[in-house]
Amino acid sequence: MMEQKKLMGCPCYNVKSKEDISAFLLDKIKEGKGGYTAAINALKIVSYNENPETKRVIDNSLIQTPDGFGAQLAYRLKQGEKVMKLDLPGLAMELAMEHKVNIFFLGTTEENNKAAVEKAKEIYPGIPIVGRMNGFVKDITELEKALKDSKPQIVMISMGSPRQEILSAELNKKFSNIIFVGSGGRMDILAGKLKRAPSWMQNNGLEWFYRFCQEPKRMFKGQVIGGLKFLKLLLIKS
Repeated sequence: MMEQKKLMGCPCYNVKSKEDISAFLLDKIKEGKGGYTAAINALKIVSYNENPETKRVIDNSLIQTPDGFGAQLAYRLKQGEKVMKLDLPGLAMELAMEHKVNIFFLGTTEENNKAAVEKAKEIYPGIPIVGRMNGFVKDITELEKALKDSKPQIVMISMGSPRQEILSAELNKKFSNIIFVGSGGRMDILAGKLKRAPSWMQNNGLEWFYRFCQEPKRMFKGQVIGGLKFLKLLLIKS
């Protein structure tokens, strides 16, 4: 059974298997209870300790899941446990396909969003995608109307962090029966605009390095400076 524990103050569930998280999400969907997910990595742990808004958003999320080598390392050193790096967007699409859960794709550019939807239909045959919208939403009421009309049970939101979590928290106030799943660059990967790290890199905590090599300028500040702050926290905070 999953338990919520603290990683240098930041809450995170000790997810050990896909089955645990699948059962958790399905129970919430059947009960008509929504919320939003928070993927916890090294940079999120740093931001949780530095940014009050990040702290509020993570504290109020439905579930916090380990995402990347930083969270796995923190769990191993601070809690003495081994947890898995969870592919939550992939799991959400699998759930939608297998259990006929209505899903909505929100985020990235119009071109990439449309291509991501088509690719998802190919990878997950029969997935009930009930709507989509790109991430450049200027009028929130337009998005709210789209969600109200399409009645999704899961919304994949691919806008990058922390924007996707902040928007999810805001939308959750009006759509308390929807589960908003932060998906980062997953739609760009589905659209073929970004490549995902090879399995061996994912399994050995090197996905961050693969992304850094793809977008070094954009990721330098976050990965290098943020990584140093994370190591400092790891040494001084329980």
